[in-house]
Amino acid sequence: MKYKIVFVDIDDTLVLLDQAVGKKTKEVMTKLKDKGIMVVVDTGRHLSYAIEKSKEANLSNYVISSNGSEIYDYNKKEIIRTCNLPKKIVKEIYLYAKEHEMEIYLNTIEKRFATLPGENITSIENIDTILEKEQINQIVITSTNYERMITIPNLFKEKFPSIHIVHSSSELVERKRGKNIEYYHDIVFNHITKATGIVELLDYLKIKKEEAIAIGNGYDDIPMIDVVEKSFAVSNACDTLKRSVERIIPSAREEGVAKLLEELLLKEEKE
Repeated sequence: MKYKIVFVDIDDTLVLLDQAVGKKTKEVMTKLKDKGIMVVVDTGRHLSYAIEKSKEANLSNYVISSNGSEIYDYNKKEIIRTCNLPKKIVKEIYLYAKEHEMEIYLNTIEKRFATLPGENITSIENIDTILEKEQINQIVITSTNYERMITIPNLFKEKFPSIHIVHSSSELVERKRGKNIEYYHDIVFNHITKATGIVELLDYLKIKKEEAIAIGNGYDDIPMIDVVEKSFAVSNACDTLKRSVERIIPSAREEGVAKLLEELLLKEEKE
């Protein structure tokens, strides 16, 4: 078997946003696991969500989360890699967001803090207390203010050269103002992407680039295509990614990832 590992984005790639994993996807992923082929989620989402979806789909025990900032083995409860943001910069970005009435989320390997708390999210009551105890590896800022959000990439590049915006709302990337849209930017340590997570996990597992596949849908999935042998995009993917991959596959709604992997990696069973 040539391919040993598959890296796949979650939202609107493996499954529809915040929806349950489909029956066919579970069946195909179970067969791949039985054959010793690893399928690893590579997501911009927090670790807890990555683990939840990985378990639901019966994928590998390894997950890459927070846009490459974390690599984790949830069977062994082992942190393989985490890349934390400088605390001084975290505080400055928090104060900027607060001053300009933006919502902010601070992710650690285990917890989430936010100005707008929710399920499994702790309210930010005192930023200094949080930073004394916690290591932040990803920041997410959100706002409905298009003008403010569109200026942030250049502004932050000047003010905070050690961090970068790894992913943003497609409307911001494409300069398309939307109606009643909560725009967002994902912020991580400089040079961290989903691709760096792949490279480090491949090294850790001693798997070659030529034995790896990547599948995605968004702008933050584009770096993945340079560090694997084959790359694919679902039909609902952004145009830039579509132009760069080997092939377009059916959408998340049609469980296109499962259909592709069944065709590529399980055809021996059908013959």
